[in-house]
Amino acid sequence: MASESETPNPVEMLRKTTLRAKEVVAGVKQSQVQDPTPCSEWDVCGLLNHLIGGLEFTAGCIIGDVPNIRPNEAESSYMGETDVTVLIRAYHAGVDRVLELAANPGALDQTATTPFGEMPVERIMMGTVMDQLVHCWDLARATGQDTSLDTEMVEFAYGMLVSGGFADMGRQAGFVGAAVAVPDSASTQDKMIGYMGRQP
Repeated sequence: MASESETPNPVEMLRKTTLRAKEVVAGVKQSQVQDPTPCSEWDVCGLLNHLIGGLEFTAGCIIGDVPNIRPNEAESSYMGETDVTVLIRAYHAGVDRVLELAANPGALDQTATTPFGEMPVERIMMGTVMDQLVHCWDLARATGQDTSLDTEMVEFAYGMLVSGGFADMGRQAGFVGAAVAVPDSASTQDKMIGYMGRQP
Protein backbone atom coordinates (compact mmCIF):
# COMPACT_ATOMS: atom_id res chain seq x y z
CA MET A 1 0.00 0.00 0.00
CA ALA A 2 1.20 3.50 -0.75
CA SER A 3 2.08 5.85 2.06
CA GLU A 4 1.09 9.48 2.17
CA SER A 5 4.73 10.44 1.52
CA GLU A 6 4.42 8.67 -1.83
CA THR A 7 1.31 10.58 -2.84
CA PRO A 8 1.45 11.38 -6.56
CA ASN A 9 0.01 14.51 -8.13
CA PRO A 10 -3.74 14.57 -7.31
CA VAL A 11 -4.49 16.00 -10.76
CA GLU A 12 -2.88 13.02 -12.45
CA MET A 13 -4.60 10.67 -10.03
CA LEU A 14 -7.99 12.12 -10.92
CA ARG A 15 -7.15 12.01 -14.61
CA LYS A 16 -6.26 8.33 -14.40
CA THR A 17 -9.29 7.45 -12.26
CA THR A 18 -11.75 9.26 -14.49
CA LEU A 19 -10.39 7.72 -17.68
CA ARG A 20 -11.96 4.47 -16.49
CA ALA A 21 -15.01 6.19 -15.03
CA LYS A 22 -15.72 7.94 -18.33
CA GLU A 23 -15.81 4.55 -20.04
CA VAL A 24 -18.26 3.17 -17.50
CA VAL A 25 -20.48 6.27 -17.55
CA ALA A 26 -20.56 6.15 -21.35
CA GLY A 27 -21.70 2.51 -21.15
CA VAL A 28 -24.88 3.30 -19.22
CA LYS A 29 -28.07 2.58 -21.20
CA GLN A 30 -31.21 4.68 -21.06
CA SER A 31 -33.19 1.63 -19.93
CA GLN A 32 -31.00 1.36 -16.79
CA VAL A 33 -31.62 4.77 -15.18
CA GLN A 34 -33.96 3.37 -12.53
CA ASP A 35 -31.98 0.21 -11.84
CA PRO A 36 -30.67 -0.30 -8.28
CA THR A 37 -27.00 0.17 -7.40
CA PRO A 38 -24.75 -1.05 -4.57
CA CYS A 39 -25.53 2.35 -2.97
CA SER A 40 -28.93 1.22 -1.72
CA GLU A 41 -30.40 4.72 -1.52
CA TRP A 42 -29.57 5.59 -5.15
CA ASP A 43 -30.64 4.23 -8.49
CA VAL A 44 -28.38 4.57 -11.54
CA CYS A 45 -29.68 8.07 -12.25
CA GLY A 46 -28.97 9.09 -8.65
CA LEU A 47 -25.47 7.66 -8.81
CA LEU A 48 -24.75 9.56 -12.02
CA ASN A 49 -25.96 12.74 -10.31
CA HIS A 50 -23.66 12.02 -7.38
CA LEU A 51 -20.66 11.59 -9.68
CA ILE A 52 -21.46 14.81 -11.54
CA GLY A 53 -22.22 16.69 -8.33
CA GLY A 54 -18.91 15.64 -6.80
CA LEU A 55 -17.10 17.17 -9.74
CA GLU A 56 -19.18 20.36 -9.55
CA PHE A 57 -18.44 20.61 -5.84
CA THR A 58 -14.72 20.14 -6.38
CA ALA A 59 -14.61 22.72 -9.17
CA GLY A 60 -16.41 25.18 -6.90
CA CYS A 61 -13.91 24.60 -4.11
CA ILE A 62 -11.05 25.35 -6.49
CA ILE A 63 -12.52 28.63 -7.76
CA GLY A 64 -13.82 29.74 -4.36
CA ASP A 65 -17.50 29.46 -5.23
CA VAL A 66 -18.68 26.26 -3.55
CA PRO A 67 -22.09 25.24 -4.95
CA ASN A 68 -25.00 24.38 -2.69
CA ILE A 69 -24.39 20.68 -3.18
CA ARG A 70 -23.87 18.12 -0.45
CA PRO A 71 -21.12 15.95 -1.95
CA ASN A 72 -22.28 12.88 -0.04
CA GLU A 73 -25.74 13.01 -1.64
CA ALA A 74 -27.16 12.38 -5.13
CA GLU A 75 -27.10 16.09 -5.85
CA SER A 76 -25.96 18.00 -8.92
CA SER A 77 -27.17 20.81 -11.14
CA TYR A 78 -28.70 18.06 -13.33
CA MET A 79 -31.10 16.71 -10.69
CA GLY A 80 -34.35 15.76 -12.38
CA GLU A 81 -32.61 15.04 -15.68
CA THR A 82 -33.13 11.44 -16.80
CA ASP A 83 -31.72 11.59 -20.34
CA VAL A 84 -28.59 9.45 -20.15
CA THR A 85 -27.03 11.24 -23.12
CA VAL A 86 -27.25 14.56 -21.26
CA LEU A 87 -25.84 13.05 -18.07
CA ILE A 88 -22.96 11.38 -19.88
CA ARG A 89 -22.08 14.66 -21.57
CA ALA A 90 -22.30 16.49 -18.23
CA TYR A 91 -20.00 13.97 -16.55
CA HIS A 92 -17.36 14.24 -19.26
CA ALA A 93 -17.53 18.04 -19.16
CA GLY A 94 -17.27 18.00 -15.36
CA VAL A 95 -14.14 15.87 -15.44
CA ASP A 96 -12.50 18.12 -18.00
CA ARG A 97 -13.35 21.26 -16.02
CA VAL A 98 -11.94 19.98 -12.73
CA LEU A 99 -8.75 18.77 -14.38
CA GLU A 100 -8.27 22.11 -16.13
CA LEU A 101 -8.93 24.17 -12.99
CA ALA A 102 -6.80 21.96 -10.73
CA ALA A 103 -3.83 22.18 -13.09
CA ASN A 104 -3.57 25.95 -12.61
CA PRO A 105 -0.56 27.04 -10.50
CA GLY A 106 -1.45 27.19 -6.80
CA ALA A 107 -4.95 25.76 -7.30
CA LEU A 108 -4.39 22.92 -4.84
CA ASP A 109 -2.66 25.13 -2.25
CA GLN A 110 -5.89 26.92 -1.32
CA THR A 111 -8.32 26.26 1.52
CA ALA A 112 -12.05 26.01 0.87
CA THR A 113 -15.04 26.40 3.16
CA THR A 114 -17.15 23.25 2.85
CA PRO A 115 -20.10 21.66 4.69
CA PHE A 116 -17.41 19.71 6.56
CA GLY A 117 -15.51 22.84 7.59
CA GLU A 118 -12.34 24.42 6.23
CA MET A 119 -10.43 21.94 4.10
CA PRO A 120 -7.32 22.15 1.90
CA VAL A 121 -8.29 21.89 -1.76
CA GLU A 122 -5.63 19.21 -2.22
CA ARG A 123 -7.44 17.00 0.34
CA ILE A 124 -10.76 17.70 -1.37
CA MET A 125 -9.20 16.54 -4.64
CA MET A 126 -7.96 13.37 -2.96
CA GLY A 127 -11.43 12.72 -1.60
CA THR A 128 -12.83 13.18 -5.10
CA VAL A 129 -10.36 10.63 -6.46
CA MET A 130 -11.46 8.06 -3.87
CA ASP A 131 -15.13 8.82 -4.44
CA GLN A 132 -14.95 8.59 -8.22
CA LEU A 133 -12.96 5.36 -8.06
CA VAL A 134 -15.31 3.52 -5.71
CA HIS A 135 -18.46 4.78 -7.40
CA CYS A 136 -17.05 3.81 -10.79
CA TRP A 137 -17.14 0.24 -9.46
CA ASP A 138 -20.68 0.77 -8.16
CA LEU A 139 -21.89 2.03 -11.53
CA ALA A 140 -20.17 -0.77 -13.43
CA ARG A 141 -21.72 -3.38 -11.13
CA ALA A 142 -25.16 -1.79 -11.39
CA THR A 143 -25.11 -1.68 -15.19
CA GLY A 144 -23.55 -5.07 -15.89
CA GLN A 145 -20.21 -3.72 -17.08
CA ASP A 146 -16.65 -4.86 -16.39
CA THR A 147 -15.90 -3.84 -12.78
CA SER A 148 -12.11 -3.93 -13.19
CA LEU A 149 -10.39 -0.75 -11.99
CA ASP A 150 -6.88 0.53 -12.65
CA THR A 151 -4.55 -1.61 -10.53
CA GLU A 152 -2.20 1.21 -9.60
CA MET A 153 -5.07 3.45 -8.53
CA VAL A 154 -6.65 0.66 -6.47
CA GLU A 155 -3.38 -0.02 -4.66
CA PHE A 156 -2.95 3.64 -3.82
CA ALA A 157 -6.59 4.26 -2.92
CA TYR A 158 -6.84 1.25 -0.63
CA GLY A 159 -3.79 2.45 1.28
CA MET A 160 -5.22 5.95 1.60
CA LEU A 161 -8.67 4.69 2.62
CA VAL A 162 -7.21 2.55 5.37
CA SER A 163 -4.55 4.94 6.66
CA GLY A 164 -5.78 8.36 5.52
CA GLY A 165 -9.07 8.42 7.39
CA PHE A 166 -11.32 8.94 4.38
CA ALA A 167 -13.44 5.84 5.00
CA ASP A 168 -13.57 6.38 8.75
CA MET A 169 -14.79 9.96 8.23
CA GLY A 170 -17.49 8.63 5.92
CA ARG A 171 -18.57 5.99 8.43
CA GLN A 172 -18.81 8.56 11.21
CA ALA A 173 -20.94 10.76 8.95
CA GLY A 174 -23.16 7.81 8.08
CA PHE A 175 -22.57 7.64 4.34
CA VAL A 176 -20.08 4.74 4.27
CA GLY A 177 -21.34 1.38 5.50
CA ALA A 178 -19.58 -1.07 7.77
CA ALA A 179 -16.72 -2.96 6.17
CA VAL A 180 -17.56 -6.32 4.57
CA ALA A 181 -15.14 -9.12 5.41
CA VAL A 182 -13.24 -10.61 2.48
CA PRO A 183 -10.68 -13.45 2.47
CA ASP A 184 -7.01 -12.61 3.04
CA SER A 185 -6.38 -14.09 -0.39
CA ALA A 186 -8.73 -11.59 -2.07
CA SER A 187 -7.42 -9.10 -4.61
CA THR A 188 -6.60 -5.58 -3.46
CA GLN A 189 -9.61 -4.34 -5.42
CA ASP A 190 -11.93 -6.72 -3.56
CA LYS A 191 -10.36 -5.71 -0.25
CA MET A 192 -10.94 -2.07 -1.09
CA ILE A 193 -14.54 -2.67 -2.14
CA GLY A 194 -15.21 -4.71 1.01
CA TYR A 195 -13.58 -2.06 3.18
CA MET A 196 -15.96 0.48 1.67
CA GLY A 197 -18.98 -1.60 2.72
CA ARG A 198 -19.72 -3.40 -0.55
CA GLN A 199 -19.88 -7.10 -1.32
CA PRO A 200 -17.23 -7.63 -4.04
